[in-house]
Amino acid sequence: MLHHRILIPAAILVPILLSSHVPGDRIRFAPSEGSSATKTFENKAEFTLQNMKISMNGGELPTKPEMEMTITSTQKVVVTDDYVANRENAPKKLRRTFEELGNNVAMSMKMQMMGNSQNKDQNTAGESELQGKKVVFTWDDDKGEYAKSFEPKADKENLLKDLEEDMDLRVLLPKEEVKEGAEWEIDVSKFASVLAPGGNLSILPKDAEAAGAGMEMPGMSSVSDWLRGALEGTATGKFKGIREVDGAKMGVIEIVAKISVSKDMTDMVEEAMKKAKQEVQMEIDHMDVDFKYEAKGDLVWDLAAGRAHSFNISGPSHVNMDMAMKIEAQGQKMNIDYGMELSGSTELKLDVK
Repeated sequence: MLHHRILIPAAILVPILLSSHVPGDRIRFAPSEGSSATKTFENKAEFTLQNMKISMNGGELPTKPEMEMTITSTQKVVVTDDYVANRENAPKKLRRTFEELGNNVAMSMKMQMMGNSQNKDQNTAGESELQGKKVVFTWDDDKGEYAKSFEPKADKENLLKDLEEDMDLRVLLPKEEVKEGAEWEIDVSKFASVLAPGGNLSILPKDAEAAGAGMEMPGMSSVSDWLRGALEGTATGKFKGIREVDGAKMGVIEIVAKISVSKDMTDMVEEAMKKAKQEVQMEIDHMDVDFKYEAKGDLVWDLAAGRAHSFNISGPSHVNMDMAMKIEAQGQKMNIDYGMELSGSTELKLDVK
């Protein structure tokens, strides 16, 4: 009888001990309902011109211009997420406050042609109507997607269209419990939620005239604009183990990615140029951008909080841009085709409080 009295409590206690131990060390999305987190994303890209080709009316220019160009793009996004209710591995209802949204694109260009030199420096700052607003994401089981609404209600439905809920980098997580050294494949088609978190945040240039004058140059829009396309390539995660940060257990995941995306930005350029004052009539035939990026970094995951603690990923990037336009000025019509090749680096940092 004594034997059975010992076994029965043990049979109850062991599963309880096991179940209480596993979640503490498991990398999974599980923030407490009612908790909140403020996330600061900083994205920086730097590019220099490597090669340029230009032709007019189907033939080469009599004199090819010599050009030097550098482009630096920085973007800062700060949001506070309230986890109102959860479902398995994702929020069921999330309230997001857009605390700060903005970017800055600086371009420096030097050009020499037929003994004449021209220098141009341009700085374009961006802002968003979303700043200061609250958006609620509510999971719809029937549609398999999030319903989006302002809180309080606002007459800005167009701003909601391309917003995305996942700013927690969940696509990087393993789908099951893993041991140190384990590796897994990451769905590259969803990697835009990592490099351009939040979707289309409607960050637009403050100065429409300056933006329109520069939109024909690659980099005058945010790098995140280039990433809203069909991503291709490979990405992997590797669990590097657990370490303590400020007394809390953190899981560290190494991320390695090699991605590419082709983007037709014709509509975006045309829209910007409509808002700008143009001294000449200009019609865009096409503007295609090919973006390649090799990235490596670490995701630090707060095991107790069940969400990201920090993230840093960076690496070399490469841009090819091909553009054709028709220009009419002083009674003359010209067909201009030009292409640019730029190389540089891109870095994304995330800090969560």
